[in-house]
Amino acid sequence: MSAEPLPDAAPGLSESVEDSAVEHALIDLLAGPFDKVSITIPASLRAKVAARASDTNFSSYVSEILAREERRRALIDFLDYMDEKYGPPSDEDMARVDKKLEAMWQKYEDYLSAQ
Repeated sequence: MSAEPLPDAAPGLSESVEDSAVEHALIDLLAGPFDKVSITIPASLRAKVAARASDTNFSSYVSEILAREERRRALIDFLDYMDEKYGPPSDEDMARVDKKLEAMWQKYEDYLSAQ
């Protein structure tokens, strides 16, 4: 038994166009020009971040974290827009997505156990 296909996240855009838009947004966030800023953070947090950033430099690591947070907030804005335009997902929609995610997770676990 196969589930219905999920509707496109952005109707009218092909998956490659959506992927391209995400890639361009990421490039825009991480490409120059750069601004040098000064921030004040707790010493303990700076020490933890510096330890995690040991393979790269501190600025790159923090920039990556800020870019990730910006993408997360942009996704929230997009989901709010979709809810406003089309209404929130129905219980049936959510159940279908849960089923797909469970199947994807199982495939991933199967892949890992085969390694």
